[in-house]
Amino acid sequence: MPKLMQNKMKWKAELLDIKESQDINDRPVTIYTSKRSIFYEERGVTAQEKYLSQQAKTDVVRRIKVRLDKMITEKFSAIRIDGVSYRITRIYTDMDKREMELSLAYVD
Repeated sequence: MPKLMQNKMKWKAELLDIKESQDINDRPVTIYTSKRSIFYEERGVTAQEKYLSQQAKTDVVRRIKVRLDKMITEKFSAIRIDGVSYRITRIYTDMDKREMELSLAYVD
């Protein structure tokens, strides 16, 4: 009997677009606009990744796995999970499985 494949991406997050703008006093402001919902699977943050991220002055607090989407970038995308916004610090793509791993840090 063949093994039953299950979809483990059962949690829902919101993909955000990052745009730079200016307020009424001509100061730069970052605006996060909702693009669409995505499903993800929670991954654990390894000790090595925490150590390397602290050396690069980016504190990785969460790692998730999503479906492959070439429109997600480190510079112009962010993720909101349960009302908390995260910026993407690292993207690892697995083209064979059509998946991406995103390392997330809090928005400053």
